[in-house]
This record gives sequence, C-alpha cells and structure tokens, in this order.
Amino acid sequence: MSTHAEAIVEQTGVGEFLRRFLRTRSAVLGLLLVSTAVLVAVLSPWIAPLDFSRTNMAFIWEPPGQDFLLGTDAVGRDVVSRLIVGAAVSLVVALSVLLIALVVGTLAGMTAAWYGGWFDGLVMRTADITFAFPDLIIAILIAAMLGPGIPTVILSLAIVSWPGIARLTRSLVLSLRNELFVDAAIVSGTPPLVILLRHCLPNIVPALIVRASVGVGFVVMAEATLSFLGLGVQEPLPSWGGMIRDGLPALRTDPHLALAAGAALGLTIIGFNLLGDGLRDLLDPRIRER
Repeated sequence: MSTHAEAIVEQTGVGEFLRRFLRTRSAVLGLLLVSTAVLVAVLSPWIAPLDFSRTNMAFIWEPPGQDFLLGTDAVGRDVVSRLIVGAAVSLVVALSVLLIALVVGTLAGMTAAWYGGWFDGLVMRTADITFAFPDLIIAILIAAMLGPGIPTVILSLAIVSWPGIARLTRSLVLSLRNELFVDAAIVSGTPPLVILLRHCLPNIVPALIVRASVGVGFVVMAEATLSFLGLGVQEPLPSWGGMIRDGLPALRTDPHLALAAGAALGLTIIGFNLLGDGLRDLLDPRIRER
C-alpha cells in the first residue's frame, strides 16, 4: 500500500476513531480507570508489598501508616496487598465469564437467527425465562446449589450473562439477512457457517464489544456480591466483596478495610461503565450521526 493510501486509511479509520475517542471525556476517564485496574492486576505478583495471606496477630486492625499504607484486617494481613491481589482475582473472573458468555451467546444468537424454527424458539424462551428473574438472584441460587468457589462464580455468572448477548446477536443477524451481500453469498452457494462467520460476525463485533465492556461492570459487582455473601471467592484468596464483608464488623472503629475495598470496587465498576458508554457513542452509527 502506498504512503498516500496509508494516510487515507489512517485518516478515515483508526486515526479518526482515536481522535473522536480522545474528545469523549467519559470514555477517556473510563479507559484510565480500567487501564489502572488491569495494570495492577497484571503486575500484582510483583507490586504487592507483602504476602497477602500472611497473618500477624500482633498487628490486627492497624490503622493506615508508614508500615501498612491502608492498615491491616482482623488477623493482621496487609490491606494494600490484598486489594492488589483482589484486583487480579476479580478481573480473571470477569474475563472468564465474558469469554464464556460471548462464545455461547454469539453462537446461539447467530444460529437462532439464521435457522429459526424450533431452535430459535428454544433459545428465545430460555432467554425469556432468565430475564423473568433478577440476574443476581439466579446467580446466588446457582452458587448456593453448587457450593462456593471461583469455578462456581464463573459458571453462575456465565449462565445469567449469555442470554442478553444471544438476544442482541439474534436481532443484529436478523437485520443483516436482508442485506445484498448476504443474498449474494447465498446465491453463490456459500455454506451458512461461512456466511455467519465471515460476513455476519465482523459486522456485529462493534455492538458486541460495547455490550461486553458494559457487562464487565455487572460481572465485577456480582462477583463481589457473591463473595460478600460467602458464596464466591474463598480464603485465603482475597476478594473485594469478601474484604467489605470482613470490614463491616469494625466499620465504626476501623473503617479502612471496608472503605478501601469499596472504593476499589466502585472505581473499577465506574471505569467499565464509562468506557462502555463512550464506546457505544462512538461505535453506534445512529448516535454518531446526531
């Protein structure tokens, strides 16, 4: 590709998107918060100042100070170290849930839209049953039946997350079926699977990205809620929800544990929500043309 052609692509494609993204303050703020959380999670084995599981009964409920920047908990564990490792735990759970939900929901939605019939009815009625109850209540019931632990959290949250993605994918593929390029592919004898993966999927990726970025906030909050109730991440692994639960009994006298975990959880959720809203404004053509 010539230099002139590359300049055109840069101006009309990635370059234009970046310029519009940087002009969207909410998206930039969300990206900064999300990037900070991801960076802390990735570097957690190296930047945690102390062993997150090491207890020291001589330093229980130490207030924030030089030795312990955010104090200690009821058994003398460093709050900063547990917050940092808790970020890694929360993001691993969130990404695992989104990966499962995106794969299952996208495949189910595309297949239901293309073939219709009994499979379409099965997928949509299953989604309707899930939507009839609050997502968090269903996740709590599933986690209570299967027992606490990270695999249970991932499975329960994936079960309540995929129907929304399946419904979105189905509606997008149904609208694409009337496009001329899909009709041309059908007339030329292209197999349905190839049409879905090569022609339909690339056109719905932006909407799925927005849906996933907004959904991360819910998953992080739901994981914290399950851990708060004792149905999620178990000791000695730290979780922001578990840290809030452990800090509640001493909230009046030693509020640093609950407040620190609550601030980390809140900022992360706000970051993902702001990033998702910004991406929606940038990628949705109906909003972009206003």
